[in-house]
Amino acid sequence: MGVKRKARVCEAVSGLEWSVRGQRSRYFHELHDKIQNEPVPSPDGGDDLILWRHSGGKYRDHFLANETWNQIRDKHEKVGWSSSVWIAQGVPRFAFITWLAVKNRLATGDRMRTWGIHQDCVLCGEKYETRDHLFFACPYSYTVWDRLASKLIGSSINPYWNDNLSLIKNGSFTRVDRVLICLLFQTLIYHIWRERNARRHQKGSQPVEHMIKLTDKSIRNRISSLKYRSDHKLGSLMCRWFEMKGD
Repeated sequence: MGVKRKARVCEAVSGLEWSVRGQRSRYFHELHDKIQNEPVPSPDGGDDLILWRHSGGKYRDHFLANETWNQIRDKHEKVGWSSSVWIAQGVPRFAFITWLAVKNRLATGDRMRTWGIHQDCVLCGEKYETRDHLFFACPYSYTVWDRLASKLIGSSINPYWNDNLSLIKNGSFTRVDRVLICLLFQTLIYHIWRERNARRHQKGSQPVEHMIKLTDKSIRNRISSLKYRSDHKLGSLMCRWFEMKGD
């Protein structure tokens, strides 16, 4: 079009007209017409300004990272399980493993079979290891889940993966109980997955009681680390956890 790649706008203007070629080229008809429809910059219009595009097609003189990110990212509908995984009080590495589990991206036995590798459940000996079996249809993991979550969830507690995700999202819980259930859900998934990998690589095994204590300690440590946060009541979380555990 007769304009250098690094040219300034003023270099594409001659007098009061645009100085661009392309009107005879079948490849540039639409682009050429768009340029010609734009007003030619004039010194009478004042100095140039740097403006940042914000939502709604508005331009402002200041930059906001979230406004820019929301315009360049791919947007999808909010998934129903997001509130069960991404919570402000959660532990990032626990949430990440939970996210992989929700997406069914953990290297469980059923996925390994597609690579020609057969794996039984090392926690209970079940022939077919799947995500739904590990969390928490496996007798080992369900025992821990039941012992720790039954007082929070009540009679609705069960070993089924989809039911637990739905319950965390839609159950009628207080705000404190919902945070504790999400935190417990993620913490247990993380430690069960670590225990499974430790057994898989012959690094020893831990009994149910040890897993219960380990999960309990992780949750207490996380609650204690929230003491400097102003967006949640630390005392309510800790007291409710002690009450639920019978401490």
